[in-house]
Amino acid sequence: MKTKINKESRNLLIALCLGDGTISNNNVLKLSHSTQQEDYLKWKIELLNQHGLKNNGIKYYTSSCGYNTGKQVCYTQLSTIPFIKILRKIMYKPVKNYTKLINRIDEQGLAIWYMDDGCLNNRKYKDGTYHGFYIRISTCLPKVQCEEIIKTLYDKFGVKFYTFHEGKREDCYSLVCGTQEGKKFLKSRFPY
Repeated sequence: MKTKINKESRNLLIALCLGDGTISNNNVLKLSHSTQQEDYLKWKIELLNQHGLKNNGIKYYTSSCGYNTGKQVCYTQLSTIPFIKILRKIMYKPVKNYTKLINRIDEQGLAIWYMDDGCLNNRKYKDGTYHGFYIRISTCLPKVQCEEIIKTLYDKFGVKFYTFHEGKREDCYSLVCGTQEGKKFLKSRFPY
């Protein structure tokens, strides 16, 4: 296994952290998913292995809190390396902060972030027929931070998102794009 982080492996780690990855207080990067997403986790582990990033393979536990309480969860953890320590210091000030790192991800990283935190919703007329869709990437960030991310995503990938107010908290926003921009997003990120 390699010990030095290159640009591609760095960008992969950033993308994994933007999505469902978390870095604990003791600097362990953990990727966890429901067992229905086990194949997706296997794909992520394969990417880590291709980049020489040592992990402990797939492990399982029953969740005791959060969205998956009482359900079987699969996960992997990465060995602590200096870059993960740096990444934690940058990302968690005092909560998860996307804006400092979003310009580091590539198209694969954007796809990972979308697959972790995004969704595609169909738009229907009242009669039940479909007339388009929208893509949302949940960030639950203040509007100012979302607007910075939107500018970076447009400058880097050419897709126009806009802010969408989430939930009951006053300053909690996510990213959304409509059908036309969504087609551009999906075609460039998922060409198959």
